[in-house]
Amino acid sequence: MKKIPYNDSKRNLLNQVEAPFLIEEMLQQSSFIDYERNEKIVSQAAKLDYLFILLSGKARIIQQEPNGKNLILQFLEAGDFIGELTLVKAEEAPKDVIAIGSVCCLAIPLKVVEELLMKDAKFSTFIAQYIGKKLLLRMEHFSNAQTFELKYRLAALLLEVSVNNQYSENNTQIADYLGVSYRHLTHTFKYLRENGYIERNNTGYEIVPEKLQKLIHQGNEG
Repeated sequence: MKKIPYNDSKRNLLNQVEAPFLIEEMLQQSSFIDYERNEKIVSQAAKLDYLFILLSGKARIIQQEPNGKNLILQFLEAGDFIGELTLVKAEEAPKDVIAIGSVCCLAIPLKVVEELLMKDAKFSTFIAQYIGKKLLLRMEHFSNAQTFELKYRLAALLLEVSVNNQYSENNTQIADYLGVSYRHLTHTFKYLRENGYIERNNTGYEIVPEKLQKLIHQGNEG
């Protein structure tokens, strides 16, 4: 983890996300934080002190179950928030959020957000709409599990979570996330590999985005 003061060249990353509420007074009290691959952005065991905005890179939200199993709840990308449910008091403890590849976040102290924004109706509407959209995406994920073949869902997932066309996720967790057996997932990876959609390497798979996009298109048409 590398923390960098706001007054920095990374400010241009703010232009890539939708966050009209980012006033200068707030930004001057915020920081940029860089994370490396598999580094925790947020820990379920620690108190959350910031509202994060993911400026670049990707991350996964992990739920730690009492039996020790780690379940993927959702994947995040640039423009997503981390800590918004804690901010609105919808949850007391955050989930683990782990970087997929290199990640840069804007970290805004929660006390600053509460002081400067929580009484602003426009900000409250913005956060409510964001949470609503993420809920709809999660509902769509479960709906797709019942209507689309695994090869199409896996193709979409590979495009979503790969970094620089490299997929390196834990396939046991991915099988749980997709709601299928590990064996079914393995057979589907074999199908994609044998048909030239992906190529196995030392750290997982290198994907062929153009071919995967065509496969997804076929699924949507069928």
